Amino acid sequence: MEEEKILENITKSITEKLKVPIILTYVCVLVIHNWDILFYLFFESSTASSKIKYVKDNYSELYYERIFDCLIIAVILIVLFTILNTTINFCLKWFYRKDKEISSQIESYEQVSFLREQLSKSLEEIKKLKSEVESLNNINESLKSKNLDINVDEISRKDFNSILLYISSQPNKDKLLFSFKEFINAFKKGGDVEREELYKSATYEHEMKLLVDYFARTNFLKIDYRFNNITKKNGYLIDLSKSIKDILLMDI
Repeated sequence: MEEEKILENITKSITEKLKVPIILTYVCVLVIHNWDILFYLFFESSTASSKIKYVKDNYSELYYERIFDCLIIAVILIVLFTILNTTINFCLKWFYRKDKEISSQIESYEQVSFLREQLSKSLEEIKKLKSEVESLNNINESLKSKNLDINVDEISRKDFNSILLYISSQPNKDKLLFSFKEFINAFKKGGDVEREELYKSATYEHEMKLLVDYFARTNFLKIDYRFNNITKKNGYLIDLSKSIKDILLMDI
């Protein structure tokens, strides 16, 4: 059903388009082919009846031939014109399609050239960024090496100052400072120091415990349960950090 409707629409369209050209072409061919009769009828100075009689007498045998020949000629001309028009349209469409293809190829080439240029710029930017990253890494490594190249005595001095700062911030700072001196003197004697013995020998046991607890929290010392070479028995022995050992060498 749909195909029949499509064919019907095509037929109607062709008929409507060819109806007026055929009529006009037929009229033109009819006038040109019968110019002698028309010339006689319009320009001969005689009565109408004599003109009609003259036409019938001379052209009666060719009456239908003059009419139908013009119709055939008109149809042939319309067909030739349609073929010519279709050929011209086909050629124009072909040229138009080729022009679009060439234009699209040119646009594609321009786009490829633009993308290639952008890609080269991006690669150059990536190279620059890589070089910048490498230089930054080198700077970072140099800074790390500089930061690592610090005198150990300076670190011990800073730790010593932080201990004094902690002691001075406490309400019982005098007792803590005295306990700190006793702590240093206990380790200057040499040998292992046991925690409980340190507490018992301290003048202010409570402050000594606070100080040892602070040192343990700040990793200035650690307490290990092991065999004591002096007492010949196991106990909680105190191991000092490098900073505290350096502090022992200071003249306090």
